[in-house]
Amino acid sequence: MEDTGVTNAAVAEQLTLDPPAYEFFQAVRLLERLYPERRAVGRFGDPTREVAHFSARTVIAFPASEIHAVDLPGDRPARMVVNFMGLIGPLGLLPYHYTQLVAERSRVHDRALRDFFDIFQHRLISLFYRAWEKYHFTAAYERDGQDGMTEHLRDLIGLGIAAFRDRLPIPDELLLYYAGVLGPQPRSALALQELLEDILEVPVEVEQFVGGWYQLAPSTQCHVGDETGPAEQLGLGAAAGDEMWDQQARVRLRLGPLTREQYERFLPSGGGHALLRTLARFFSHDQFDFDVQLVLARGDVPGCVIGSDEAPPLGWRTWLRTKPFARDADDTILTL
Repeated sequence: MEDTGVTNAAVAEQLTLDPPAYEFFQAVRLLERLYPERRAVGRFGDPTREVAHFSARTVIAFPASEIHAVDLPGDRPARMVVNFMGLIGPLGLLPYHYTQLVAERSRVHDRALRDFFDIFQHRLISLFYRAWEKYHFTAAYERDGQDGMTEHLRDLIGLGIAAFRDRLPIPDELLLYYAGVLGPQPRSALALQELLEDILEVPVEVEQFVGGWYQLAPSTQCHVGDETGPAEQLGLGAAAGDEMWDQQARVRLRLGPLTREQYERFLPSGGGHALLRTLARFFSHDQFDFDVQLVLARGDVPGCVIGSDEAPPLGWRTWLRTKPFARDADDTILTL
């Protein structure tokens, strides 16, 4: 996330100087971010350890904003006076004379009745915020990332068990965003294409059934003089040679056309190659082998110059040309 340069102290000062400028839910979210070590609003436990303590304003005037005042004492929960709900105040649930009585007692510095009402008002307002938070998943995630929705998304993409988490070279949170394409089974080539295009920010084409040669285990190979194994029976297991062609076990990912900078990023020496391999294998549950075909835009194809300072690696950045290419260079195919 981009650093805006706004400090916690500046946010806290603005919140206390101009509380009517903030909506109630926004202000509480800010307080929970400012004081992550304190207990979240609306939970069970010692109220002195909570982020904020809520009370209702004891006046009859029509409220112009949701929040009247915010006080940040530092060593105690923040005190927030609200206008929109409570037992007393302009929108209070109790009859008007209770608000009038509290106001009269407050004028002579007797706050006993107001503090008594605050015991219940604090809990009511706290539960009101928690009810809102229940259906606004981003608010719960901002606090500690352990909200129920995040856990459900982890279950969908196969990271529900704690032992499976934080084992990839990319953050697990990156994959949660794509639970919609990672969750359904079986996973499609179109879903893989959309996933890679969105994360890598380059054109991607998924080519299926590329096929490839695979080494046979010695126990499945035919040997002269051995008539006991299943590999010796014609029509059942006999095979000539030590390799077998499998048409459906390999998938090719065609990336491009790419600029020179993008092309370099997806070579084995670049960071994009490892990211692409991780995404492809995680998506397929390691059921397929992948190779990547890097397509370099014809205008960015370099030429080879004898005696140049940069030695181009064969098969990666080596092209023999006497004039600009008429088509994109797509002859670089690498195994992931």
